[in-house]
Amino acid sequence: MINLQQNHIENRNRFFEPYVRMVVENSKYIIKTADSMSELLDVLAFRGRIFAEEYNAPIASGALDIDRHDFQCDHLIIKTRDTDQIVGTYRMLCSRFTQDFYSSNEFSIGEFLASEGIKLELGRACIAKEHRKGAVLHLLWRGVIQYATETNANYLFGCSSVKTESYGASMVIRDDLEKSGNLCQQWNIEPVSKYRFTIQDKMSDFVEEVSIPPLLRTYIKAGAKVCAEPAYDREFHCLDYLTILKLDELKDSFERKYKGAGACSDS
Repeated sequence: MINLQQNHIENRNRFFEPYVRMVVENSKYIIKTADSMSELLDVLAFRGRIFAEEYNAPIASGALDIDRHDFQCDHLIIKTRDTDQIVGTYRMLCSRFTQDFYSSNEFSIGEFLASEGIKLELGRACIAKEHRKGAVLHLLWRGVIQYATETNANYLFGCSSVKTESYGASMVIRDDLEKSGNLCQQWNIEPVSKYRFTIQDKMSDFVEEVSIPPLLRTYIKAGAKVCAEPAYDREFHCLDYLTILKLDELKDSFERKYKGAGACSDS
């Protein structure tokens, strides 16, 4: 992990520059793209702490959560105005700047990527526990929509994690998504072999109560579709659902709330 971190840090320009600069403020928070190496390292440390504490990810105490994608993207961050601490972040990989997407590690998305339009992958979503209220998620989405507008993106997509390792629970979620019309079979997307449930996974399965987390619910409310069976992430002990949202099909209520919001309110 240490060598990987050092190689990535040395690999990009000594002075980290965002592809898209944006800053939006309200009385409590600042939402912006990370624009310095110092801010980037703070983001990676923040993610490392959240993932290690809450997902039991194999990240040593105080270590960074980092991979090759972190230097091919922009990092949307929320900071508190009073302490200047990062309390939320989103990783933004845009097809204008890269064709190397995290989701392709878990899903076969070649047909989708080859289709017309600019794609914006959202990932590594993190919000500090004490700030997991509607206001911060609301601000993150304002930032996402503004970033999508700046890059002329046609699609938002990415992996949404559900904290369960139960195959039975995944079937319950699938049934709910199918009944509500939120499954999509377009683009022939499916998990790659490494991330599929194995026979052993299914045989040892049990059904547990599991709810769709707020982030995935927000995607669906916006008009996104789940486009494949879930990928089983054994490292992070969760199921990943690939969601795709065509921005010209953004639901009216969501568009009114977020699109074109150049300034942040305190809501």
